[in-house]
Amino acid sequence: MEVKSIWDERLKEFYMEIVKYFSLIAMGVFYSFIIFGSISLYYYMKFLQWLPPHFPTEMIASFVITFTFLKANVRTFVKKADVIYLMPAETALSSYFKKSMFYSAFINVIKLIIMLLIISPLIKQGEIFNAVSIITFSGLIILNIRLTWIEQWLITKLQKLFHKVIRFSTFYTIIYFMFTGEWAISVILLFVNFLLWFYVFTTQYKGINWSFLINQEEKSLLKIYKFINFYIDVPHLKHSFKRRKLLGWLLKKVITYKLSSSYTYLFSHLFIRYNEFYYLYVRLTLIGIGVSYFFPAYGWFVAFPLLLLSGYQLLPLQYSINDSSRIYPVSTKTRKQSFQKLLMSLLIIQLLFFNLASFSPIFDLKVVVLISMELLVAYWFVYFFASKRIFVQ
Repeated sequence: MEVKSIWDERLKEFYMEIVKYFSLIAMGVFYSFIIFGSISLYYYMKFLQWLPPHFPTEMIASFVITFTFLKANVRTFVKKADVIYLMPAETALSSYFKKSMFYSAFINVIKLIIMLLIISPLIKQGEIFNAVSIITFSGLIILNIRLTWIEQWLITKLQKLFHKVIRFSTFYTIIYFMFTGEWAISVILLFVNFLLWFYVFTTQYKGINWSFLINQEEKSLLKIYKFINFYIDVPHLKHSFKRRKLLGWLLKKVITYKLSSSYTYLFSHLFIRYNEFYYLYVRLTLIGIGVSYFFPAYGWFVAFPLLLLSGYQLLPLQYSINDSSRIYPVSTKTRKQSFQKLLMSLLIIQLLFFNLASFSPIFDLKVVVLISMELLVAYWFVYFFASKRIFVQ
């Protein structure tokens, strides 16, 4: 295979695999988009109506677009084997990495347009899709690719933190002045940053940090596979774990030390360390807290589906426990009860946060009824619906 054709072949290979998966989950993604898109649009309109007339909405819009830029990365499609087979030909791969940057810039353009359409109601200065804004955003995309690319040469944590702070400050300032109508300041700041990052800091060639690029590519693929895994099983999905010492310490204090609690202890530690389930639960909880806080009158409307969704998404956790743990002298019934206990505890904690976020000093009968109904829904889900789907053996 010629060096010039490697990038095209890998791009084709990537999209063939993605198309294969999305052909299976197309209808599920479509219906999810319709349901959650409609709910999000409804609350977004409520949020726009709630904002005071003189609130600096440009600050919110600038933060959202800046965050969009910061989440961007350069897709290189490199693989672990490239360290052996492509590293010797690194000097001949300039066209390969240029194509990666052009491709990443194109993807960033699509994401940026979508986000601009979403946040456009927050911009009070009128039209944001004009000639000057298009040129400025084009420059920001190029600058962002450049700043993302040089991350591979940062070594210490302090350098990486400093780099992130510079990126955030730069993009937020430029975008904020754009949204407030100060186009001249935005263009000047963009021009100065171009001079700094494209000329001052490019005095000599630096080699490719292959381990960094491979790690970034694996993270990008992992995000895609995690999304697909919501709908169908992805066999080669790599799972990630993280030890959370504080939560682990709290579990040791809360869970009693006895034989019947052994699986409660194991399932609880598995949950707090398993990033996929832990972050899923945290995201859904934060969504519920946000809606309950900003729209307390409609918090209950979101609490019920979020409870069911959280519980349903946590059910596969039962199959993730290590097989060697099954040698413990604990009955299947006790294991099942332990998983139900964890599930019920997580849903109650979630309900607690939802209701605290929408807390009202007026504690009337309606509040008592809503909390009682939420607890009944959680109990029904764990001990009736989920009970038939828990097969811990």
